[in-house]
Amino acid sequence: MEPAIMSDNSLPRLSRFFIIFVCILQGFLTYISHHSSSGSLLLQPSTFLYWQALLLVLPLVFAFTIVRLKDRFLWQNLAICLLVILLTTTWVYWNVEGVDNVSQYDGVVVPYLCSLCVLVFIALPWLQTRIKNKQWNVSYATIYDHLCINAITVILTLLLIILFWGILWLCVELFKQLNIHFFHHLFFRNNLFIYTINGFLIGVGIRTCRLQTHLMKALRNLLTIMVKGLLPVLSFVALIFITTLPFVGLNALSSAWSPSALLMTMVVLLITATNIVYKSGLKVQPYPTPVRFMVNASLLVLPLYAGLALYAISIRVNEYGWTPVRVWGYLVIIMSVLFSCSYAIAVTRSRRTWLHPLGMINRVLLPGCVALLILANTPLIDPYRISVNDQMNRYLASKVDADNLDLSLLRFKTGKRGQEALMFLYQDASFISNTQRKQRLEKIMAEHNRWEVNRAVDDLKDIHPKLTLDYVQKKLVLAKNTLKPEAAWWAILQSNPQVDIDLCLRDSDVCIINSLDLNQDGIYEYLLCHIERGSDISCHVFAKQGEEWKNIGHAYFPPKTVNVAYFERALREGNVKTRHKPWLDAEVGHEPVKIYYPEAE
Repeated sequence: MEPAIMSDNSLPRLSRFFIIFVCILQGFLTYISHHSSSGSLLLQPSTFLYWQALLLVLPLVFAFTIVRLKDRFLWQNLAICLLVILLTTTWVYWNVEGVDNVSQYDGVVVPYLCSLCVLVFIALPWLQTRIKNKQWNVSYATIYDHLCINAITVILTLLLIILFWGILWLCVELFKQLNIHFFHHLFFRNNLFIYTINGFLIGVGIRTCRLQTHLMKALRNLLTIMVKGLLPVLSFVALIFITTLPFVGLNALSSAWSPSALLMTMVVLLITATNIVYKSGLKVQPYPTPVRFMVNASLLVLPLYAGLALYAISIRVNEYGWTPVRVWGYLVIIMSVLFSCSYAIAVTRSRRTWLHPLGMINRVLLPGCVALLILANTPLIDPYRISVNDQMNRYLASKVDADNLDLSLLRFKTGKRGQEALMFLYQDASFISNTQRKQRLEKIMAEHNRWEVNRAVDDLKDIHPKLTLDYVQKKLVLAKNTLKPEAAWWAILQSNPQVDIDLCLRDSDVCIINSLDLNQDGIYEYLLCHIERGSDISCHVFAKQGEEWKNIGHAYFPPKTVNVAYFERALREGNVKTRHKPWLDAEVGHEPVKIYYPEAE
């Protein structure tokens, strides 16, 4: 007989109120932390990260675990969470201390906050059972019940949030038809409303799911029935893939971009589905004998999947070195190897009861996952130290060419260690001996986020004082027989809002200058064309009017309309000439009329 889920119907009224109140407070304080003045305590660099972690974890742990406010186990649990957050956040803060852009910060902090969410989700069942059972050591059936109910609670709460905002969006769109925009500003431009209402919805979702224990149990049973039907299909796919692989060879995996994620997806799905079905098969065999043998066979080959994922990621590390993503992926694969091997052993040791040792295995490995997540955010397993040290060692050992060194990784995804590595490269005579490589390094050091095309030239000056107008002049290509424009032309080029000079500074693009007399007055104008593969080609015409250069014309067209390689070659060779328009403008009396001829052209 399955153990009953401990009912929360006896949850005191005050505790129900505090679940919603604490979640609203979470939303409000999150709003304050993101929108208060830069001089406030919350936005100090030394405290902001702590606020982010604390506001993410403590209110949710409180809402999921509270039974009575006076319960000392509740506050002990929160104290344990507080201690873990302070320890891990201190190390993460050290990794981002002194970084000068948002992407560097987010490249370290976002993975940390995501790991905190996973850590809390795995640890919650133990925190909940400690309050309800007054001890840590409980049966796996109890742990599983809480894991499953918590997962359903998260899903239903997210669904509630999506539906609520969908209704508000419908309201806004309806009133827009009446030319009333008040509700758009109230609902979607008011950050205080957005944060607090999301906190309220989270509180309502958690409180409702905790009270509706019979409904949650019914949903869990429905989920078990559905997964019970899908597990044999998943097992069949796992078996036919592993039996096909020897005929294809491992080279098929090594040539793929990154098969580790797909292999891990199969492992995670099989482990999750097996655990869900396992709850319905403790006393009675869940499948007929042939189907059960197929499921068991898929669990026996799970170590092969984990081993192949380990092999695939090892190839990537050997070719390109460690990155934070690969370190995290490697940790996930290591845990999957332990789970896979343990589940395979459970199959071989099961006689009368299907997968009898599974509960004991999960009771050991799930806390192991919690410990690994904590260690990954400490100096013992630091993805950013491992990644930066490996990338720089590969460069110094000439395992990677200087031109192929991943500067974007060092700049945006590894915190202050990556920033220090870039400064080392900037002082490395061998690295900056190549002018183009030095310019690429200077550009990446000037960029403030990984999606940024490039920073303005004034920002580049902050990195190195020599990055002045000469830098732009070196990047733009003068066509054959084109004289270098005067200083006034270069000045207007940088300040002209119609021309994005930053595009010309990218290594993947080219900008070419041609001189030609477009109005037959004996004075040359300049044609500046920007070519980016796969994007629009743009050309701008600059003419001197009086003592000032002005952008007087432009053209845009997609690359599919021309042979891009021939177009670029002709521009470089100066093979550009004027062409008379066959269809002229008109003049009505003394009033000029410009006529466009799209059909004729």
